[in-house]
Amino acid sequence: ALGDVEASVRVRAVVMTRDDSSGGWVPLGGGGLSHVVICKGRSHEGRGRREYIIRGERLRDRAPVLECAVQRGLVYNKVNPIFHHWRVEDRKFGLTFQSPADAISFEKGLQTVIDKLDRGSDSPSSSTPEEADTEDDGQAVSISAVFLVIVAFLYYYHYFFFKMLVPGCQPFT
Repeated sequence: ALGDVEASVRVRAVVMTRDDSSGGWVPLGGGGLSHVVICKGRSHEGRGRREYIIRGERLRDRAPVLECAVQRGLVYNKVNPIFHHWRVEDRKFGLTFQSPADAISFEKGLQTVIDKLDRGSDSPSSSTPEEADTEDDGQAVSISAVFLVIVAFLYYYHYFFFKMLVPGCQPFT
């Protein structure tokens, strides 16, 4: 279960896949809201080696709906503030997030993982299971995500704060 997974990112979203026959995005695994995490673990496809994985588990019945290894060359697209999608080789996945803050958190966490893989500083397949089990960089991603949410909140509502807290002051533009 995802509740037991130590994740660098944890969001709620509807997991989607691209239906090339219709040219549209459709819910994966029957649809419904899912917990989606980016974590380090062993995927079914990874032949037992540790790697970064995007996993999704539907909330209503805890059914797994997504398992995708994060690889170099992953192409990530932000379509709008709450729908992002990515491609790994010939597979296409998307997430319809509950909020823009969840989308920002997921994107930043995924970018951190991709940067690590590109630098080769944290190649999951080259580390031993013992080394990988002692790594804990989720705290930094979580703090960054919280900071981004606070900055976004203050940016969008700075006018309101200035008007209410400092009468006569005009907000910066």
